[in-house]
Amino acid sequence: MIIEYKLDAGPHGMTVPTWVKDGGYYRDPDNFTMVGWTPDAPREFKVPETVTVLDKAALTTRILDMHGRYPMQKEGDDGSLVDMTTDEVTAEVSTWYDRW
Repeated sequence: MIIEYKLDAGPHGMTVPTWVKDGGYYRDPDNFTMVGWTPDAPREFKVPETVTVLDKAALTTRILDMHGRYPMQKEGDDGSLVDMTTDEVTAEVSTWYDRW
């Protein structure tokens, strides 16, 4: 399942929660959240009940909101960075979501 999470603070600094199996995607600098993946239930470990689970629509809404504040960019034809369109961002998020 796709989740929104924050890093854990520990004696050795900030760490990814152990129940996040792949994460660090689509970091929101305003609230320090990231997107990641953890297995669907049943699983052998507990995921906190407070974790936000994102379906494709919720993930797309989250990323488009971030894109409005911090435009996602791509390499243009001349090699410079250019802002992605809403359609391009939506397609990228859809492709990313579907791979899980």
